[in-house]
Amino acid sequence: MKTAATAALAAGLPVVLAAALGERAFRDMTAESGIVFRHHSGAFGKKYLPETMGAGVAFLDLENDGDQDVVLVNGMDWPERRRGAHTAALFRNRGDGTFEDVTRGSGLDFEAQGMGVAAADIDNDGDTDLFLTALGKDRVLHNDGKGRFTDATATSGIQESDFSTSAAFLDHDKDGDADLFVCNYVRWTLATDIRCTLDGRTKSYCTPQPYPGSTSRLYRNDGRGRFTDVTRAAGLEDPTGKALGVAVLDYDRDGWPDLAVAHDTQPNRLYRNLGNGSFEERGLSAGIAFDENGRARGAMGIDAADYDGSGYPSLVIGNFSNEMKSLYHNEGKGFFLA
Repeated sequence: MKTAATAALAAGLPVVLAAALGERAFRDMTAESGIVFRHHSGAFGKKYLPETMGAGVAFLDLENDGDQDVVLVNGMDWPERRRGAHTAALFRNRGDGTFEDVTRGSGLDFEAQGMGVAAADIDNDGDTDLFLTALGKDRVLHNDGKGRFTDATATSGIQESDFSTSAAFLDHDKDGDADLFVCNYVRWTLATDIRCTLDGRTKSYCTPQPYPGSTSRLYRNDGRGRFTDVTRAAGLEDPTGKALGVAVLDYDRDGWPDLAVAHDTQPNRLYRNLGNGSFEERGLSAGIAFDENGRARGAMGIDAADYDGSGYPSLVIGNFSNEMKSLYHNEGKGFFLA
């Protein structure tokens, strides 16, 4: 999910940790927290599209001690410009408002052009596991409950190698296992990089429009951390998609988790869970696909909450610069009002 925070990471800015002082005030406590991290995109002047992305952050209870630990996803150097090693970071919560960097030896100290991260107990052993999205190989990481992760991608049944961005766990079939929805962006590789320019001379970053889309995917958890790709059977296959963010919500309060997906320069999607393992796309009829002028925005981050106490979750979407944020109020009748 690309938010203001991930945009800052994409710009190479340091992480900022803020503590709430009251209803509206926050205090910057980054220095005293012990969290020191700067996102590395690998940028060196070639203006590759993935460099425009920030990276994900996850809070999880690493050791089941009741404290929230932090995972920060990172990028890496491009093959033609290798300058050093850059990995994700894992900070253990000491329980007193400070954190300890425990990345080394954690199983997260590998290089990847990382994008996002989602956390859930995927094998029902009581420990919180991780799914890391990336440009290229995504990874399933099992938590041993003692602060170390093991790469279980090869045996998981998940073999994502697209340009994956956000991901979310949900129990879409209500069988007690954490299923996985993975947002995929566009079909981009170093070999297919397109030269875009604003002045006719120097290369600039491309928008996503010149690149073909890529379908997001749903993986059903078959138990013990083994997954099956059920995208097509679930009615979710969509090669025109350019997904950057996903929110899990029960927008119609029928007891089944639905999916709202933010797309960059493509219509947003709202997938209604039909309760039989499949979904129906309702974005246009629900009123979240386009802006008030009927245009698709550069949608990125998305979240759902019942902000007005109506009993129905509404949606907020962060869009591209110079575009308004989108607040879609859930009217409780199957549609949203912008």
